[in-house]
Amino acid sequence: MCADRRLVWIWMFIAWMSTGQTSTGQTSTGQTSTGQTSTGQEFWKLVPTGTSASLRGLCAIDQKTAWTCGSQGTLLGTIDGGQTWTRRGIEGLESTELRSIHAWSADELVVATAGTPCRIYLSKDAGRTWKIVYENEDPQAFIDGMKFWDEKRGFVFGDPIDGKLMALRSEDRGQHWLSSAQQDYRLGPGEAGFAASNSSLMVFEPESVWIGLGGASGAAQVLISDDGGLNWTRSDVEPIPSGKSSGIFSLARGAQGQVVAVGGDYMQADGKTGNVALYDSVGRVWQRPRGKGPGGFRSSVIYLSQPIRIERSDQGLVHWICAGPNGSEASADAQDWFALSDESFHALAVASDGSLWACGAKGRVGLHVR
Repeated sequence: MCADRRLVWIWMFIAWMSTGQTSTGQTSTGQTSTGQTSTGQEFWKLVPTGTSASLRGLCAIDQKTAWTCGSQGTLLGTIDGGQTWTRRGIEGLESTELRSIHAWSADELVVATAGTPCRIYLSKDAGRTWKIVYENEDPQAFIDGMKFWDEKRGFVFGDPIDGKLMALRSEDRGQHWLSSAQQDYRLGPGEAGFAASNSSLMVFEPESVWIGLGGASGAAQVLISDDGGLNWTRSDVEPIPSGKSSGIFSLARGAQGQVVAVGGDYMQADGKTGNVALYDSVGRVWQRPRGKGPGGFRSSVIYLSQPIRIERSDQGLVHWICAGPNGSEASADAQDWFALSDESFHALAVASDGSLWACGAKGRVGLHVR
């Protein structure tokens, strides 16, 4: 990010007190605990990771296999549901943030740095060795998110370089990355994405890309491309204000095309306004939920294609979950949210088998198995 944006992230780092150490090829074990909800019922099973790092990147394969990454070059993988974690550091990145990650299996994964050096790394042997598949030496280069449409096609975006959106795509399973645009797309003064959870970027078939933004004054913005990043349009997200520390931090899309954006101001973790918006695809406008919103700033939201039933909820099957530093909420329709847990998390992920994973500050990882 540019200098003032980097300063904002430093304040975020201090506010959330999230530091840690990494090592390479070490395995940690421990006892599990549970994330208590406000009513005392359990939802998240906390699994120990053996690190105090702030974890922001998360990719879940199934209820046994997941990867997570974060501060101080931390990169952790599990193949036994979090009972043990293997640390796979990348040489030379011991003080670098890793916030974007995608894994195809326990062995094959790609990770991106957030900051300097600006690089994307690929491993095909569970992180034992790495290949640099992209590098940008411009000091402004800062990767905010990375997502894949399918087994081969991926998309990366980052903060603007000389005012122009950084957008890359891969057609070969992350082995090569090239600019996605025919011509540079300019952002407004101060506009940029937030790399809090690798989810301010959203892609879906066939070639759609949505990017949530903040940083500038006014309403938060979503950039939309229906051709894989060649051309862009804008959508004003009036329910979520934008500022140096506020905007959209996460996007998720439902089975019927519903889109939910969450965020707010991370300097006001308990702020209960301006933290969620729902996209009306018919009117093409963003709306506030009709009922109760989330209980604070939220950095991640997910849609559950396989909904779950929570006994204390009268909403029926839950399709949506969001999380942030002061807890998480769930909703059947994204119109009315109820408290799920008081545990602090930065990022959420849904695995192919429907299991739910979460990661956060101080090495915290949560797991919910159906």
